[in-house]
Amino acid sequence: MRSTSICVLSVVSILPFGFQARAQSISVPNGSFETQPVVPPFPVNNQVDGWQKSAQPAWFDPSQTGGVTWDQLSGVFANTAPTSSDHIDNMAGSQAAYMFSLPQVAFFQDFNSTDWNHSTPTHAFNPVFEIGKSYELTVGLIGGGGTMSVGTILELGLYYRDGANNMVNVAANDVTFTPSLFPTTTHFIDFQVNVPTVQATDPWAGKNIGIDLLSLYGQGDGYWDLDNVRLTAVPEPTSFALVGFGLAGLALASRGRKNP
Repeated sequence: MRSTSICVLSVVSILPFGFQARAQSISVPNGSFETQPVVPPFPVNNQVDGWQKSAQPAWFDPSQTGGVTWDQLSGVFANTAPTSSDHIDNMAGSQAAYMFSLPQVAFFQDFNSTDWNHSTPTHAFNPVFEIGKSYELTVGLIGGGGTMSVGTILELGLYYRDGANNMVNVAANDVTFTPSLFPTTTHFIDFQVNVPTVQATDPWAGKNIGIDLLSLYGQGDGYWDLDNVRLTAVPEPTSFALVGFGLAGLALASRGRKNP
């Protein structure tokens, strides 16, 4: 009996480690904004693969912005040389995205989104909100580019589309620029959005996941840098406990057969 108890304890004791190891990374197409490279002498590229840009709102007038178009308010840029004073020290790869701080400037991605090169959806991003799993979105951000005003807000969100094709936020994190939160423009800081364990009764259960990166509030006097968009799913802990107790039960039965 003593050896059987040790076996059971051993199985149960490894559950926390097994639980951590089973967190699942979900691939986000062009999550670090590396494709469509920036080609000198141009400092940026407005063509962003995998991400759909928000449509130009009725209130936006290019004649009031010195001829800057809506499309030019977001895109990708290349990191500078390591010896440069504005080199970003923790960029994933060699490029990142920028987004001016005007309301409604946005990148988003879901099962039915498009991009500059695809007028119809490619369905490349196809995960769904699975019952029994929680989700975490992580995005690297730099605030304060240009002369960004204190109080400028960028929203990070996970959403689903309802029956009318509306984007409905499941969870969001509004990041507000302050110099204390972003003391430098050369280092990305990670921010998260968390969705609790999906229940069968949740409206988003079984629906395709959407990622939304949205300039929520700003005067257009600065820009955000964004990089390394990551999405992780974590199975419900209780499901691992059930598996563990099942394994423990098998161990007991096995020991019982060997040592009647």
